Amino acid sequence: MPPKSNSHSKIQRPGRFPAGAFFVRALLVPLVAAALGAAPLPARASHPDASLPASTVATPPGQEELFPLWLPGPVPEAALAGAPAFRTEFRAEYPKEPWTGPGGDLPATFLQRGEFDRSGYKLLAEMGDLRLNQTRNTLQEAQGRGGRFSVLTGSSGSRGTLETFAAAGGHGTPGESLVGATGELSLLDDGARFKTIFLSGRKSLGREGRWPTAGERRGDVVGLVAQLEPLKGRLAAEAEYDYASYDANTSDPAAPLRDSAYRMKLSGGWGGSRYNALYERTGPRYRLMSDGPARDRQGGSFSVATALAAHGFDFKLSRYNDNLEHNPLSPRLYRYEGVFDYRFHGVRELPFALQYKKTFIDSAREPLGSLPREVAEDAVSGQVNLLAGSWDLGLRGGLSQRTDRRRQQRELTTTSVGFLPRFSAGSFSVVPDLSLKRIMDFSAAQRTDQYALNLGLTGTLLERRLDYELKGGYKRECTGGAGTGREVLGAKLKAVYPLARFFSWSRHPSLGLKGEYNEINNLTDDRRENDFSLLISLEGGSFL
Repeated sequence: MPPKSNSHSKIQRPGRFPAGAFFVRALLVPLVAAALGAAPLPARASHPDASLPASTVATPPGQEELFPLWLPGPVPEAALAGAPAFRTEFRAEYPKEPWTGPGGDLPATFLQRGEFDRSGYKLLAEMGDLRLNQTRNTLQEAQGRGGRFSVLTGSSGSRGTLETFAAAGGHGTPGESLVGATGELSLLDDGARFKTIFLSGRKSLGREGRWPTAGERRGDVVGLVAQLEPLKGRLAAEAEYDYASYDANTSDPAAPLRDSAYRMKLSGGWGGSRYNALYERTGPRYRLMSDGPARDRQGGSFSVATALAAHGFDFKLSRYNDNLEHNPLSPRLYRYEGVFDYRFHGVRELPFALQYKKTFIDSAREPLGSLPREVAEDAVSGQVNLLAGSWDLGLRGGLSQRTDRRRQQRELTTTSVGFLPRFSAGSFSVVPDLSLKRIMDFSAAQRTDQYALNLGLTGTLLERRLDYELKGGYKRECTGGAGTGREVLGAKLKAVYPLARFFSWSRHPSLGLKGEYNEINNLTDDRRENDFSLLISLEGGSFL
């Protein structure tokens, strides 16, 4: 791969609102001051993510129920001793893949930041491609081009911040916009944290963004969040209440949908053990402009995880139900689930894991003409790996069975097994896999067999200049007798060669090759479909 350019730092490329921008008036002060002689942004010794507000930091995978309320407080006097009052910073990122195709996103993203520091407070302004992230019930993640302005202050263990932002759409999302404001307060050295959130989104329903003739889709949400941590690391409590208003079309006489959602959580741990207790409720009319939590659902869960030497244990119980407002045309379904996970790391060359899951689904308040439902499902799965030098030989398997408890008979069984070897030697890797799966539907007296074989090659050539990736696979699905089902065949090729040594540009150009082939053969309907594409692209650099 080509060496990274030293003239730009990197930010993650957004994709939600790829064009358009709001101009933030407060950004003029730090930018103009910097143009008149401000020094480059010095290294900062505060929080690892202090260069970005809390809403810019994406929630880590697997922790979607948690959200950061970290408040970047004022910079200490010692850090400001040799630092200018005004500072600016410019960040840019170019796409990793040079091929975007006709009508693709813009070839680069940018973020211009300006800061003004004084004892006890700080002003921060940003303009460009933003990452907006609040809570799961308000805004999980949005990425767009716009502006943000923040005021931060604090002293003696108390900190606070006020933030406003706006992002607009374009290039495929005409007439789309998002504005919002948040306020945060931290007391007792982060022992108590409070946050308010307001978000408002709009999207034109007319062609080519021509509103208001065809109306627009509009959504507003207000959220209140509180976090208390009386015992550091041992006990933490979280509570959130949100109220949303959603109008699918502002031009029709129908009233907007309005509903609320709330959640409460306790978490903590001792030593190598952790626990979580959660209760949540989301109304049937709770809707957001973007993806949100499952509607018409309430319930709770409790989980415990612990590690003892080479053994790891996870245990989780949950109970949820729907039909919160007792709709007489639908039954209420209750779902009870228990999951037990076990992991063993005592032998480094032979780690393995096992999982058992038990599920019950019951119905209540069935409408006339509807039969009660009582279903139980058991699932067992496991995986073991043999690590021998450059080889990683993995084997996994699973078995599940669903039973109708009222009739005392099986409804569905699924059996699967997979062989997952991997070979790595320096910059070269081979990743084949073979999987077999059989599904028995006893209610329909039907058997389905699935076979899949895949092979992947990745590595570098020409003294680590050429990066390449090859993938291919074949899948066969057979249902019923001979001559039924379908076959799927696919292959992908991707290669990138840098051209930096041929051009003296600040941004390194590269030559890319991408090919793809797919074929679907429907044996049941005697129909075959295939497509092939090959794209050669030259990604140019910048002379600036």
